[in-house]
Amino acid sequence: MMRLHGRTAFALPLLLLLAAAGARAQGTAAPAANGDGFRLKGLDGKFYDTAEMKGDVLVVSFGSTSCVPCFYEHMAIEELKVEYTGKPVRFLWVSVESPKEVSNNVLRYYVKERRITVPVLRDPGGVALAQYEKTGNRVPVVVFFDAEGRPSGKAQQGMPQDITVYKQLVRERVNALLAARPAAGAGGR
Repeated sequence: MMRLHGRTAFALPLLLLLAAAGARAQGTAAPAANGDGFRLKGLDGKFYDTAEMKGDVLVVSFGSTSCVPCFYEHMAIEELKVEYTGKPVRFLWVSVESPKEVSNNVLRYYVKERRITVPVLRDPGGVALAQYEKTGNRVPVVVFFDAEGRPSGKAQQGMPQDITVYKQLVRERVNALLAARPAAGAGGR
């Protein structure tokens, strides 16, 4: 009996390692090499790597289709995206649901119905979210990245009931990051 447990004890970590490697090979979620960001696959089939977005301020919202506050956050993010058009600011929305919970087709329908125009990425294992949110993967969570591609300050947890207050909180963080952005040689969109 002990032998079986010994083999099981060896096999289980090996299987978990292989499963993690498989998820990484599929591009579902991977922390950035420097540990500051992530690389996730979008619904559009493209990979989004925060390290490749240097030069821009990046606002990344993590949420789910079943999260009621996330619905209002989408509206705020879409309005802010329009407000920052022409400025070096990018917005991303990351679904933390697995494809078993919410298929890509259902997620596409959700995005279309809610008129979400920012790139939509998947973080089904919550690997990327876990880097910034340490209290049980509660969503929505917004992470701000500076123009150097580093997370800036604490992640914004939850959403105030007043969408105007929420937009002002995001606006203050984005404007501070834009003001701190290096003037010479900075990329942008």
